[in-house]
Amino acid sequence: MTVLRFQSIALAYLIPVALFAQAPPALPPLPTAVSSLGAATADGYLYVYGGHAGKTHSYDTKSVLGTFHRVKLDGGTTWEALPGGPILQGMNLASHEGKIHRIGGMEPKNAPGELSDNHSSTSFACYNPQAKIWEELTPLPVGRSSHDVAVLGSKIVVVGGWCMKGKGEKPLWHDTTLIFDLANRAAGWKAIPQPFQRRALTTATLADKVYIIGGMTTEGAERTTNILDVETGKWTSGPPMPGPDRTGFSPSSATIGGRLILNASAGPVYRLTTDGKAWEKVGEARTKRMVARLVPHGEVGILVGGASGGSNVAAVEFIHINAKGEPIEMP
Repeated sequence: MTVLRFQSIALAYLIPVALFAQAPPALPPLPTAVSSLGAATADGYLYVYGGHAGKTHSYDTKSVLGTFHRVKLDGGTTWEALPGGPILQGMNLASHEGKIHRIGGMEPKNAPGELSDNHSSTSFACYNPQAKIWEELTPLPVGRSSHDVAVLGSKIVVVGGWCMKGKGEKPLWHDTTLIFDLANRAAGWKAIPQPFQRRALTTATLADKVYIIGGMTTEGAERTTNILDVETGKWTSGPPMPGPDRTGFSPSSATIGGRLILNASAGPVYRLTTDGKAWEKVGEARTKRMVARLVPHGEVGILVGGASGGSNVAAVEFIHINAKGEPIEMP
């Protein structure tokens, strides 16, 4: 009797723990396998827009999408089609007060089989889930794609990227960060000089700063971390991301549980240490991918789309963050 009673008590304690440790319900794969898409979470939904559904480095009016979908984060089994817009890749989405903002991106003008004619967009639009309509906002001063965006308070911050001008034209690498205050739309875009020219980078906010990590320069990929104080416009440096330089191309990052989380093409998931001086390993993606998006959902992250092994990815993967990080030896 004593043994049975002990087992019953043990089970009573174990069942709640097991339920607490359960993973969130798996989300369905994307409607189409895509890379360089936009993704954001808002009010219990994951939203995705556009992206590249064709072969690597081959862009046309059929392989770049203008579709827009969402799925419920808790228990969603199907993607809901929403009003789309221009075909775009190389942009991101930003959520603010339940609305989804889309900024820039690359729009090819050539049909399949024709010479590439890629143009960076100035489009800036806001989707209202209640009204189910897009509202056009003040366009970017110059077209921008292969950039990233972050939200700090009421401000949308657009970092890096370049302006593609079409066939036969050299792209313009941007040397400014743009800021738009949604609480003061009439002020338009404000430009802050950047101490770098990079694209295919990732951004995330931490406390009152914006972190810009990795990316591509005219010389190749690099693992640099820059930190912007939006209020003062001043730049400082943070620890470079771990791994060889090639992993600096198009990583993904997000603020999850108040900490800065980073994923790169090699698979490991990293977290910035509390002192901001180093990175520690806190997980591993099942599907290694680049040009993907990492978005937060409570205390876990969600990796969305991307490219792996030369093919686009449809998998939507929950990333669990280990409480204790593993120290990393930097090269």
